[in-house]
Amino acid sequence: MFSKFLQTALVCLGIFAVTDCRAQEHVLFWGQELGVGARAIGLGGAYVGVADDYSAVYWNPSGLGQVRRMEFNLGFSHNSVSNSANFMGNELEGTASSSRLNSLGFIFPVPTYRGSLVFGFGYHKVRDFDNVLDIEGFNPQYAAFADIVVPTYDGWVTDVNDSLFQQESILEEGSRNHYTLSGAIELQQNLFVGASLNIIRGRDDYGIHFVESDTKNLYRFYDEANKIVSDLDYWQYDRTIGSDFSATNLKLGVLYNPIKSLRIGATMTTNTEYEIKENWGEAWREYYDTADEAAVYDYQSNYTYKLKEPFAMGVGMSYRLANAMLAASVDYQNWSEAKFLSDPPVASVSQAEINRYIRQELTSTTSVHLGAEMYLPMIKARLRGGYFNQPSPYKNKELHPSRSFYSGGLSLMMDKQVMLDFAYVTGGWKQESSDDLTYAATREDKDFSKLIGTVLIRF
Repeated sequence: MFSKFLQTALVCLGIFAVTDCRAQEHVLFWGQELGVGARAIGLGGAYVGVADDYSAVYWNPSGLGQVRRMEFNLGFSHNSVSNSANFMGNELEGTASSSRLNSLGFIFPVPTYRGSLVFGFGYHKVRDFDNVLDIEGFNPQYAAFADIVVPTYDGWVTDVNDSLFQQESILEEGSRNHYTLSGAIELQQNLFVGASLNIIRGRDDYGIHFVESDTKNLYRFYDEANKIVSDLDYWQYDRTIGSDFSATNLKLGVLYNPIKSLRIGATMTTNTEYEIKENWGEAWREYYDTADEAAVYDYQSNYTYKLKEPFAMGVGMSYRLANAMLAASVDYQNWSEAKFLSDPPVASVSQAEINRYIRQELTSTTSVHLGAEMYLPMIKARLRGGYFNQPSPYKNKELHPSRSFYSGGLSLMMDKQVMLDFAYVTGGWKQESSDDLTYAATREDKDFSKLIGTVLIRF
């Protein structure tokens, strides 16, 4: 049986001939990582060279050294995902949404004679795994019944190899969360350094519901003596994968203000070693023309394996002119250095083999973040907008397209202590996928949007 990562890794990397890119990719690539904080996200994540509030613990911990007052941060988010999928000429749209706590944290400046010393800690959700797909259509080329159900009957054969009506529904939800302890210090005037210790926890729940029906009544033959079962009416199949993962990493940052209006920042995140525990299950019920009762099958298993995410680097800057600010940052990561740290949970595939395919099929990525902000003193508000991209880590960009997002935001100063921040981000991409249940191409048109609200209180 396949683990969540291996469904994609073994198939999309070419160990098997089918492209199971509709199934999940491993924990490194699930979902969308947008970051933390409404202001930062409204600026398109161009925050490495800004980082002057609680969200600095995620973007650039050295920026905490700029904060002079104790700060409390509370944020919520609402996600919406839609997927318009075309399968065998039929188009269906699936939708899913969720609301979650986005951040909860504190910053504590320590009184110093010179410079600054600031600590921060808290919780923040950095990545959403929400995904949905609904398809249906008559498949004249392949029937999963022959490859999944029939082999469980010792010695039986079937003529049901194609020409069935297929319906498939995929729903996924979950998130990756950081529990962070950060600190920053002003080493010398206008030069800050800092670090964040991230304790990473997360869960992903992935489920497929699949039905295959003989809607044209093409298969009506059953011969018990010769072990031929070809009288299928329909069968329904469910596959579930629950993944719990944990890891720890360290993010280092530096921020320098060469002049009052200019800030330059840089970060480095250490390698992250994930331990992934998966509970894998499949169950189905079979209905036949010649049987009064359904045949039932249920299988459960679990796996534990380890995976390394390579280190990452980022640089950014911001420039303030009167009531306006421009910001930009770049992030780099070489995904070909990702690797299994233990044997994959498939006996026929070795750790060396899967790591070799990772090196061959993955590549480095450079993501760009751009943002602009304008302060409106008459209403004590800030308007902002941004753009960022998420390049595909795969060399095959057609199967795994890059993604682009646009964002906007608003800050309202309620009084000298309370600030309300709002941000909205949206993006879309198209891809073609297939899996081991249909073995047929599905054209997907995905849209993702997120609304974030943050309350910031300074004491």
